[in-house]
Amino acid sequence: MAGNTYYYYLFTMKYIQPSLQTIPYLYILVPVFLLMLFFLHPLGAAGAGEAEETGIDYRNADTLAALVEEQDSPYLLIDVRTPAEFESGFIPTAINIPVSDLPEAMPDAGKGDLIILYCRSGNRSGQAAAILRNEGFTNVSDFGGINRWEGELERP
Repeated sequence: MAGNTYYYYLFTMKYIQPSLQTIPYLYILVPVFLLMLFFLHPLGAAGAGEAEETGIDYRNADTLAALVEEQDSPYLLIDVRTPAEFESGFIPTAINIPVSDLPEAMPDAGKGDLIILYCRSGNRSGQAAAILRNEGFTNVSDFGGINRWEGELERP
């Protein structure tokens, strides 16, 4: 008995020496937990910035800059910061819908239209992307923080 570790197992109310034979549910619970962690994570289905329908990664500042410069492509660029933050400077063509207003003030776009979101650091835009996806928007992309934008900012 010396040198062995025993634990009190509440299920049987006995002291046991733990092993995989005495705890068979580990074979099931650990893989199930890992699968749930992978598939239920907000980034699991599509990447944080990858638009699901186009497959283009709009987290790249150059890709977004090319889209902003191109006048033909229909898209909606939404700044989810507060109005005061928006007035301090925004990416050209962006409109302001604060993330706190998103559940009530949904963007005027079709469910399959390209919507690109950004905020100050990327946190609020991630929340906004989750809200829009839950509302049925399928082509949502998260650019992240405005500090990643390399071009000039506009001011109202």
